[in-house]
Amino acid sequence: MQQLPRFNARPEVRSQLLASFINSFLRPAQLLKTNKSLIETLPDLVGGSPLLDKAVISLSSAFVAKNNRDDRLLQYSTKLYSQAMKILHSKIMMGKGLGKDLLYTTIIFQVYELINCSPSGFPAWLAHVQGSNALIRQCDGRSKEAVAENLFSVSSDLSLWLCNAIGKRQAAWRYNIPTRSSEPPGDKNAPPPEPIDILLDILIECTALIEEVDTLLDQGYVARGSRRVGERLLHSCLSLEDKLHSTCIWMQAKLGVPSPLPRDASTLKGFRTAVPNDFFPRPLKFPSLSCAESHLIYWTTLVLLYPLINQLFDFLGPDSGQSGSPVSTASPCYPSIETVENPTPPAADTQNRVVDFIALTDVYATEVCRAAAYCLQPSMKALGGQLLLAPLSQSTQFFQVEQSSEKIKWCQAVFMYLPQVGFAIGVFLKDIVWPQYRLSQKRRSPSPPEQVGERY
Repeated sequence: MQQLPRFNARPEVRSQLLASFINSFLRPAQLLKTNKSLIETLPDLVGGSPLLDKAVISLSSAFVAKNNRDDRLLQYSTKLYSQAMKILHSKIMMGKGLGKDLLYTTIIFQVYELINCSPSGFPAWLAHVQGSNALIRQCDGRSKEAVAENLFSVSSDLSLWLCNAIGKRQAAWRYNIPTRSSEPPGDKNAPPPEPIDILLDILIECTALIEEVDTLLDQGYVARGSRRVGERLLHSCLSLEDKLHSTCIWMQAKLGVPSPLPRDASTLKGFRTAVPNDFFPRPLKFPSLSCAESHLIYWTTLVLLYPLINQLFDFLGPDSGQSGSPVSTASPCYPSIETVENPTPPAADTQNRVVDFIALTDVYATEVCRAAAYCLQPSMKALGGQLLLAPLSQSTQFFQVEQSSEKIKWCQAVFMYLPQVGFAIGVFLKDIVWPQYRLSQKRRSPSPPEQVGERY
């Protein structure tokens, strides 16, 4: 049996592995106009901690091994990963303060599990997310904020953490996830927030509304003042919708607007081979990967928000349009795609609502799917696939609840394609179910009682 190489932390070997990994993972800077990502910071993290060195090299070697089908290098990576896990657990058990090397190691392990999954699949990734949360909670005051700011320096890292909050139907603030655009900058010369910063802040606000609406609907009209709470939440949801659309308009003015890919585009060849059946309008192209990322977060937030609005209208009854809450006018940013192929927004119904919110949710879940081919084309490297993971997962969950079998099969085919761009976790995401999400969407709001009997 061929012996595996020993751990080699020589700077030149480490630099070669890191350079190969980063070059294969990240898109050229001119097409990704965002803050520095976690992957780009890896060279700055190594050299001062044996734990972090092993974690970084295990991640780099795993990705390079997967790309080059190098089984021996992959075994080496797995061995380093196991060694780093033992060191991490030992340090945690000792409980001697909180070191940044532990925190960054848990983040690196999250990315590792996306690339080279443990046999348990998605739960292994989730365990690292929860481990990071536990470590951050050990910080106090400003140190906690500083740690969170460092960890969430790029949206692709943050959106994966948000998956955990969304899947559990809990406010992101429970997980110490900060809003970035609202915080005063530490440096007066720091650049203003990018569109993706604002959009992620809105998504974080949406997670808080998810938890509140679920709590209200679980309690029903038994709770005192429930109607007033429902009206307040409806107002908050519709206000957030308006804020989201306004941000989209500003974002499109800055980053550009998607447009349909030509049917014979060469970038579609590999994707069409893996995902031959297409039940959606033509795939989209974007001026940049940053533009695609911002639209994906915008659409995903609407996929989460519109079912909440729908449930609140059901909860409050047919007179809810007269309750003082603003009534949705659908998206002023829709259609956001400059193409005659866009479907017409769902028509107004005969009651107080202006749109069918579930049909509108389907529209935006479809837009996420239309972005898949662009994100997964070879020139976008692995980062395009990483940006697609969370939005596609959310859209798939929606299609499952709506029992859209053909769309579910299409999404599953995309998940099976993800390992080709470096994310083995796609195989596990293909069939995963978010129990709390499914339960919340199948919940039927209780019929409102006679309003004269409502006690505030």
